[in-house]
Amino acid sequence: MTWQMKRKPSAGRAAALLAAAAIAASSAAPVAGAAEWDTEVTEAGNGPRFSVNAGYASDYRYRGFTQTREKPALQGGVEVAWRRFYAGVWASNVDFGRVADALGRWHDAADLELDTYLGLKQTFGPFETDLRVTYYAYPGAFGLPQQPDYLEIKTGLSREIVSAVTADLQIYYSPDNMGETGPNWVVEGGLVRKLGMFGAIAPSLSARLAYSAGEEAKGGFDYWYWNAGLSTIFADYFEFDLRYFDTFDVPAAAGSCRNRCDGRIVARITFEN
Repeated sequence: MTWQMKRKPSAGRAAALLAAAAIAASSAAPVAGAAEWDTEVTEAGNGPRFSVNAGYASDYRYRGFTQTREKPALQGGVEVAWRRFYAGVWASNVDFGRVADALGRWHDAADLELDTYLGLKQTFGPFETDLRVTYYAYPGAFGLPQQPDYLEIKTGLSREIVSAVTADLQIYYSPDNMGETGPNWVVEGGLVRKLGMFGAIAPSLSARLAYSAGEEAKGGFDYWYWNAGLSTIFADYFEFDLRYFDTFDVPAAAGSCRNRCDGRIVARITFEN
């Protein structure tokens, strides 16, 4: 799923939120926040298909920004798919820093992300479309001046452009992004190149480039992010992913990218059944 920090508040809000967490322009789930979910759907006439997934990542990156202060993340979820519909829940630990209450006692600003989603996939000729609504929640969040929970809508289109190469385009829209920073748009494109089978191992190369556009008047900002890496499926149920994440054109008003959104290699292993 889904991998990166969500939204950056305005300069006034930013100081408070950055003290509690490095929150930036905002998708978890998947890795929600979200993270991305590799969703399969059942054919018409079949019963529902249930699946579970669990993973470990050296860092939880969401659209180029760390959600765990560059520390490891445990992630997992459950999903049900029926005909062309799917729904699920996905969770990950997060680390938005600590804040003090009026008595000087320290609390975690947020330590859990919980994403719930509902989607529909449909095939039109060589194209596969994906429409999904995701609600990002941070149960038990403490001391954040604005509401961290938010809703996001995704529309996606993908197709195989040549043998073993698939291209996709995803558009995400949030009417009021994380930290109550107003509307946010993300346009993201990607390529996946399957490398064939090597015994029981199925590796692939992939890369993504995206532009996130926020509402500056409410504290959002515009920037680019990208990632590229190698994924390997083995023993049918496991996937290992090694990927480089980075951002560029992050405005100075968003704060320093050091230890937040600078380039970093992230390793992740996932089990799905």
